[in-house]
Amino acid sequence: MYMYELCKGLKLLEEGVSLFGWWIDPRTGHRLENATYIDAAPNLYGSDGLKSSSIYTYDFRHEYSLELKWDWHDVLAKLVGFDRENPDVYPADGSFIELLHNDYSMEAFGPSAARKIVADFDAWNDRASKVLEKVDLPPTLIGDNTFNDDAFYLTYWWLRSCFANATKNGIVRSYYRLS
Repeated sequence: MYMYELCKGLKLLEEGVSLFGWWIDPRTGHRLENATYIDAAPNLYGSDGLKSSSIYTYDFRHEYSLELKWDWHDVLAKLVGFDRENPDVYPADGSFIELLHNDYSMEAFGPSAARKIVADFDAWNDRASKVLEKVDLPPTLIGDNTFNDDAFYLTYWWLRSCFANATKNGIVRSYYRLS
């Protein structure tokens, strides 16, 4: 399942830290609470002052899970005209490229990128609210293999809120979690 992790209210604790053992406070030797490690500073639309190989504390953290029986990203790609089989023909600054192109799959999105992505959500809002999509599911699954605009749109707005929370002193990372 896809996960989007939001950390908000970031404060630099220590920079120039190794990836291994970052969760141990370099001053006290105790396990850090409410902290995250930024391996590579966001480079998409600027670093927003965030530093690579650094530990940041945060005021708030939330995981936005896309635990769905279909890939929500496929429907978003279809909506905006992103060809998942030929992604390099899509404009480099196109709508939602950060969420759809594999080059950004492990990217850390800082406030500047979050603002661009929120603007994409806002620009496509009207069309996203009207999506009705058929999804091919394995025949072993019981139930309807379609979802309506409410299912897509709820996820659409849920992820918009994730990125909106990162527009000021926040960061969003996406990853795939094996269940």
